[in-house]
Amino acid sequence: MIFADVIIPLALADYFTYSIPDEFVAECEIGKRILVQFGRKKYYTAIIRKIHNNKPDYETKDIFSVIDSKPIINETHIRFWEWISEYFMATIGEVYAAAMPISLRIETQTQIFLIKEIFDEELSENEKIIVNALKNQKTLTISAISNLIDIKNPIRIVNKLLEKEIIDVYEHFLKGYKPKYEKFVKISPMINSELELQKSFDKISRAQKQTSILLAYSSLSKLKYDSGSHSFLFEEVKRKELLEKADSTGSVLNSLYEKQILVEYEKKKSRLAGTYDKEISFNKLSDVQKQAFDDIKETFKTKDVTLLHGITSSGKTEVYIHLIREYINKGKQVLYLLPEIALTSQIIERLKAAFGEIVGIYHSKFNDSERAEIWNKTTPNSDELNKYKIILGVRSAIFLPFDNLGLIIVDEEHETTYKQFDPAPRYNARDASVVLAKMFDAKVLMGTATPSIETYFNTKTGKFGLVEINKRHRNIELPEIVFADLKEARLKSQMKSIFHPKMIENIKEALGNGEQIILFQNRRGFSPYVECKTCGWIPKCVNCDVSLTYHIDSNDLVCHYCGYKQPVPSSCNSCDSIAMETRGFGTQKVEDEIKIFFPGVNVGRLDLDVSKRKHGYEEVISSFSSGEVDILVGTQMVTKGLDFENVSIVGVLNADNLLNFPDFRSYERAFQLITQVSGRAGRMHNQGKVVIQTAQPKHKILHLISQNSYSGLYEEELRERKSFSYPPFVRLIKITLKHKKEFVVNTFSEELALLLRKSFANRILGPQAPLIGRIQNYYLKEILLKFEPEASLPKAKKIIIAHTNQLKQKNNFSNVQVNFNVDPI
Repeated sequence: MIFADVIIPLALADYFTYSIPDEFVAECEIGKRILVQFGRKKYYTAIIRKIHNNKPDYETKDIFSVIDSKPIINETHIRFWEWISEYFMATIGEVYAAAMPISLRIETQTQIFLIKEIFDEELSENEKIIVNALKNQKTLTISAISNLIDIKNPIRIVNKLLEKEIIDVYEHFLKGYKPKYEKFVKISPMINSELELQKSFDKISRAQKQTSILLAYSSLSKLKYDSGSHSFLFEEVKRKELLEKADSTGSVLNSLYEKQILVEYEKKKSRLAGTYDKEISFNKLSDVQKQAFDDIKETFKTKDVTLLHGITSSGKTEVYIHLIREYINKGKQVLYLLPEIALTSQIIERLKAAFGEIVGIYHSKFNDSERAEIWNKTTPNSDELNKYKIILGVRSAIFLPFDNLGLIIVDEEHETTYKQFDPAPRYNARDASVVLAKMFDAKVLMGTATPSIETYFNTKTGKFGLVEINKRHRNIELPEIVFADLKEARLKSQMKSIFHPKMIENIKEALGNGEQIILFQNRRGFSPYVECKTCGWIPKCVNCDVSLTYHIDSNDLVCHYCGYKQPVPSSCNSCDSIAMETRGFGTQKVEDEIKIFFPGVNVGRLDLDVSKRKHGYEEVISSFSSGEVDILVGTQMVTKGLDFENVSIVGVLNADNLLNFPDFRSYERAFQLITQVSGRAGRMHNQGKVVIQTAQPKHKILHLISQNSYSGLYEEELRERKSFSYPPFVRLIKITLKHKKEFVVNTFSEELALLLRKSFANRILGPQAPLIGRIQNYYLKEILLKFEPEASLPKAKKIIIAHTNQLKQKNNFSNVQVNFNVDPI
């Protein structure tokens, strides 16, 4: 017998073995999708990892069917999945689920239906709701029932109804990816001359509606003479356009099909953006850029990874484009990673201007079918003419099925958004790209104006190459940094709402000159919280240990962790006072206040609330780029490499929040965020200006920012981190434990820490509650492990997992959720 070890897209650590029926033996290959039964009734799309004849010691199930004619991924990518699984302590099933678009994974969904409408059994309130809903809707899914009775996991209630034989279940196959088709109309092949066309008109001369359609077709289609066949050819016309032009219906068009005057057929249509028909061109590199370009190629001779450390507006993107051209000319594929979807709209235009239609985009704003189409146009099976040679994408793009990868560019490599937080696998795309490139014998170029300490450390220790650009493009000076002392302004009662007088003055001057302004506040919403002025009561989330944020557009208090919302209370829940007041400010309040000070000025906002719409990013960035918006207010989204030529003023509204955050990376992140947003000012014409509002104008990090001294930050941080054993001198693993009962998670965390200390001694910190100790009704505890570089991390991970599994065997601990975060940031 022949067997296949397969990967199933569930949070399961092992491969599963299935027997291959004789009729499928010739079809099965590593990397192909197959349909398998898992459990009693469920079916999933599995990936074949290995084919062998070693019978396992249990009864195997047969493969149900083979989906692919050719492998959808190659063995290199499966090895990459395995590395992600092992290094980031995730299951191989979780990696598969994260890697492949859901529409490429056929699976079944449990459907529940009513089998008895009259019964004697007594029902609970929730059971009555489910039964009454099934009387009206015939079938319900588990998720629909969850929403109906507002219980996250309703399986227990469903099982009770099954035991009472009131309901039953069946498995329904969900629709997978289907190509999109468009209908076209063409003149019948029998009509191959103008004479034949005239005869067709005579044939339907009394049918006015049919004549209108044929006239519309003649108008839309172009008549061409084919010298080879000595006949006339008519171009095809879209069915929808033809009916609109003729102002007619499908039934009239069907009459022309029956008379064999017109024929209809379908063609596969891309769900993605249309063709790029502009002229392709390359900008010439400046002398400084050319030197950097040559230096990168030189370092690639000895290093697989190089860091391009170029100050803001030094023209790094142009260097990337010229490097991409070299690899495309060699027949290689290129992956261009960006930290934020917002950046893709600007960069894609520059890449398409240079490379045309061989550039594809991949990110989470695309729907499942669009992502599947991009996947299919990257795979080795895709038509070479339609294949993407360059992919521009966010972190998930590292999972696309490249077959000839030559170069990976990681732009703004310092950004935390390259790290996946939830769900598993909690991978870092920047770090994973180095391993992926190694598997393809490819090169990695990381670029930024503010490198992460770990990456810069790797250049200084010789692991990575280093190329620097210390001049801005066109020799424009870096922006002038101006500090606005909030403490002094408040003492003198000079503040204008949330703005320092210097901020107002500079905004006014810029608007008078017809220039644009960016205001940076790293908090969305209107106000972080609402407080009773009488007793100090603050509305909290019912599911999380956090105050609710006020959103002015919906007039609701919203939890940014679980989504819970409630109306703004008219009075205090504690003392009944009506003196309720908002405290602090977010982007919505900044937008609101700036309109008061500058009426008639167009103000835009770029934050997570705006970006939830599919094209929210593009709309805001496009309107700001075109000059329709004068002032752009935003969170850290406005700091990430955006290029606006008319911005002269950048305002940082609260630098102190960044500096005072309780994290060992807070100074590094404050330097990066403020330097990056400062770099949006004065990029094209004149020197810009940055106004930083702070109560600590003499803070050492703000001084380093004003001097643009990354080296100063690096040296300062390195000393601190060496003293207290933090990266890059150690590697971190953070374990987060969750349970709905505080006593259970506390006990589990104490016992786990005790076991870990026996194995790792003083490398353990904790357990302790995080800043927010309860999220979505789960109590949280964290344990931090520090390992010196020479320690065996794979061995340590196995010990950690073994201790965790040992504890979870206990009955009272079986439901404790354990999340591993390797290299947390």
